Amino acid sequence: MDRISDLIKKSPFGPIQKHMEKAKASVDELLLFLGFVIGIDWKEAIQSRKKIVDLEHDADALKAETRGLVPKSIFLSVPREDVLELVKRADKIPNTVKAISGLMIGRKMEIPAEIAPTFMQFATEAAEICKVASNATNHIDELFQFAFGGNAADEMQKLIHQLDTLEDRCDETEITLRSQLFAIEKDLPPINVMFLYNVINKIGELADIAEQVGHRISLIASR
Repeated sequence: MDRISDLIKKSPFGPIQKHMEKAKASVDELLLFLGFVIGIDWKEAIQSRKKIVDLEHDADALKAETRGLVPKSIFLSVPREDVLELVKRADKIPNTVKAISGLMIGRKMEIPAEIAPTFMQFATEAAEICKVASNATNHIDELFQFAFGGNAADEMQKLIHQLDTLEDRCDETEITLRSQLFAIEKDLPPINVMFLYNVINKIGELADIAEQVGHRISLIASR
């Protein structure tokens, strides 16, 4: 077990696990940020945005560390392209969180009260998908310990199924949210409506990216 842990630490997967922890932390902070936006507390929102930026920078450093380990890892029993693709996709999570918060801070966007509950539900469901993807990343060491078989592989498949189920639920919530916004958009400035749809798109992308990360881990494990 200790030897497997040492291999993980010397392989790109150790930094990838840490990277996903930063990605998950950025999504958790996004939920706090959105709460401040809905409460029109821009002072707290700005502070929350700073934390998101710091987490994105930390994730970038771990991404660079991962890429640095790929060429010289003694562990790469999977194609290096798969590892690079995994970290590339995972890095889109903190980047997207940063983009969402930057857009909303820059315009001091307000979420209409009529859609605020569904908006937060949508964001929370997207965050849950990111959490499960992070959990999948944490199972990498178990997968290699048992040579991609046994209980570890079964657990991974359960996580992938959970990801797909959560993604379906998130898609349904997004449809509801878009319908609610459509019902009131005639009463809002058109430019505000455009940017609201943009934010909804980006939150939806966040959920899609997290699901892709989970599936990429499953693909690597099945090589």
